[in-house]
Amino acid sequence: MKKKIEFEEYLSRKVEYVNLVLRKVLPKGNSTIPEGMRYSVLAGGKRLRPILVILAAEFFGAKARDVIYAACAVEYVHTYSLVHDDLPAMDNDDLRRGVLTNHKKFGEASAILCGDALLTESFNLMTKSKSSEKNINEAIRILADYSGYKGMIAGQAEDATQIGVWNCVNKTLLEERLKSTHIQKTAALIIASLKIGAILIGADKKSLKVFENYGENIGIAFQIVDDILDVYADKKLLGKKGSDIKNNKLTTLSLYTKQEAEKKIEEYVKKAKRSIAVFGEKSKIFVELADYIKGRAY
Repeated sequence: MKKKIEFEEYLSRKVEYVNLVLRKVLPKGNSTIPEGMRYSVLAGGKRLRPILVILAAEFFGAKARDVIYAACAVEYVHTYSLVHDDLPAMDNDDLRRGVLTNHKKFGEASAILCGDALLTESFNLMTKSKSSEKNINEAIRILADYSGYKGMIAGQAEDATQIGVWNCVNKTLLEERLKSTHIQKTAALIIASLKIGAILIGADKKSLKVFENYGENIGIAFQIVDDILDVYADKKLLGKKGSDIKNNKLTTLSLYTKQEAEKKIEEYVKKAKRSIAVFGEKSKIFVELADYIKGRAY
C-alpha cells in the first residue's frame, strides 16, 4: 500500500509541474483561439503522455525540466485530438473533462481552428527542448509520425468509418481491426511520448525498441479500460456522457463481456511488464505505471 501511495504522490507532483508549465506556455489573450486553447488544455486530464515523456527522460538520468517543453508539446497534440474528436462530425460530444466541449463553448469553426493551433504550436514547443539539434529533429519526426496519418489520425479514421457496419463482419477480422485501431488511435501517442523523452536524452536504439513494445501494450490496455469506463463508470466522475454505444462504435465491449475485457487488460499489462523487465531494477516505476493504468478499470 505504501508503494502505491508513493507512486500516486509521484504522479501528482508531475501533474502539478506539467500544469504549471502549461499555464505558462499557453498563449494568453481575449481572442477566441488563445482562449479556446487554454480552455481545453487546462480543463484537466491525467497528463499521462507528458508524464511518460518525463519518465523516459528521468530513466536515463535527466531532469524533468530538460524535457518539459516536449512533454507539454505532446499534451498539446493530445488535447487537439480530443477537441476534434468531440466535434459533431466525429463523436458529437457535449462534455469533456466535466465541462462543455470546445465547440459547445466557442462554436465549431473556432474549435477546429483551436485544434489546428494546438497541433501547430506543439512543434514550436518541441524546438525549445534542452537537447542537441539532431535529437530535437528526431523527436519532432517521432511526434509527426505517431500522431499523423500513419498513427493516431489513422486510428481515428478507422474508428470513425467503422460505425454501424462492425456487426456485419467476421469476429476474427473484427478483433484484428479493433486491435489495430487501439494501437493507432491510443497507443501511438503513448509510444511517441516514451520515445521522445528517451531520444532527447540520446537513448540507444535497443532502449527505444523496449519503450515501443512497452508503450504499445500499456496503450492497448489503456484503451480497453476507457472502453469499459465509457459504459460502466459514473458519468459525473468520468467527466463525459460516454458516446460509444450511442454512435454504434466498434469497441472492446462490442466483442467481449466486461469480464473478458478485464482479462485482456491483465494480459496486456503482463506483456508490458515483461517487455520492460529487461531494464532490471530500474523498470519498477514503469511496472507501477502499468498497474496504475489497470487499476482505473476497477
